[in-house]
Parts: sequence; structure tokens; C-alpha cells
Amino acid sequence: MKKPTTTTNVGIMLMADTFPTKTYLLLTHLSADDPTISSFSHDGTSFEIYDQSVFASKYLPQYFKHSNYGSFVRQLNLYGFTSSRLKQNIDVVV
Repeated sequence: MKKPTTTTNVGIMLMADTFPTKTYLLLTHLSADDPTISSFSHDGTSFEIYDQSVFASKYLPQYFKHSNYGSFVRQLNLYGFTSSRLKQNIDVVV
């Protein structure tokens, strides 16, 4: 099954047409290139978003048709993701 190909304005080839796939590619990109914004946990079972405003304004539009962080979180919830706060600070872990 061949998936549609799109290119973001940073030149990343996306072979994705579903929200989970695009989200995974976005988080993989950020974990490697800008881990101060978002990264996977050490065991890979969750991810953290450290700077919601930069994540929403700079990176969401590169992968999705919006820059609304709340919409992104609602979509995550539809796919069964949950969020929690770390005990030592207010960062949200998804």
C-alpha cells in the first residue's frame, strides 16, 4: 500500500497520511534535532513537550494544517494517549 508523499518546508519527506504517523515523525525529528522542545523518554514509552508555544507555532504547521496545541492534544486523546505531570515540575508527559 503506497502512502501519499508530502514535503514540509524544512525539506523532510513525509510518507504519512495518518495522525499517529505524522506525530511519530514530528517527535522523532524533534528528539534528534531540537530536544529542548520535545523528546522521547529514555525507554521510548512516552514523550515530553517542554516548550508548548514553540512546538505549536514552529513545528505543528510543518506536519499538520494548524498550529493549535489544544487541537493536537485532543487528537492525541482520540488515539488513546493520556497526559500526566511530572512530580518534580509542571512539564506534561504524554
